[in-house]
Amino acid sequence: MRRSSALQACIAHQQSALTILHQCLQDQPHSGPDQPASGEGQAAPGPVGIGPNVSLTEPRSQPGSSTQQRARSSAPSSERRTILQVARESRLTRLIGLTSELLNLEQNSLYQLQETHFHLESKLSVELRNICSRMATREDCLRLDGDLKEIEQCLRDIVNQLLLSLSSNNSRSHLQAIDVLKGLFQKFLNI
Repeated sequence: MRRSSALQACIAHQQSALTILHQCLQDQPHSGPDQPASGEGQAAPGPVGIGPNVSLTEPRSQPGSSTQQRARSSAPSSERRTILQVARESRLTRLIGLTSELLNLEQNSLYQLQETHFHLESKLSVELRNICSRMATREDCLRLDGDLKEIEQCLRDIVNQLLLSLSSNNSRSHLQAIDVLKGLFQKFLNI
């Protein structure tokens, strides 16, 4: 049936996009502000009997003292995640969640409605996959935020397309799917 193949194509493209988004999230640096950056917290080579990260010129300090706090805060900032990186990762995580919810809805509720006519184009799902692929290969971090906005807009467009397609039928199953889609659309406001 043509309608089920269109839905299957959309699902396949969105699953591919979701896989890429998961990979992008795994590739994010995960050294948080409270976690030691690479190399920090390791024993520095020094004379026997002197503890790690203790200088010969400074008095030995107690744990939690200002000397140790200064040593931690002087770690190179490039090894720690910035606020922008944390925000970007948070946004990516939310987009992954929304994509997963959309796929779940399509695979379960909408797939059962395939016998009734609803218009579905795979163009938006292909575009979603392409944006995710481009983002995964991008080295310019400044452009990643633009990619995340495009992914969000593409997901909104897919949800809108589904809402418009389902709104022509007032059956109970269509109305339930519409309610779920409206709830999903509301979540975009929190991104």
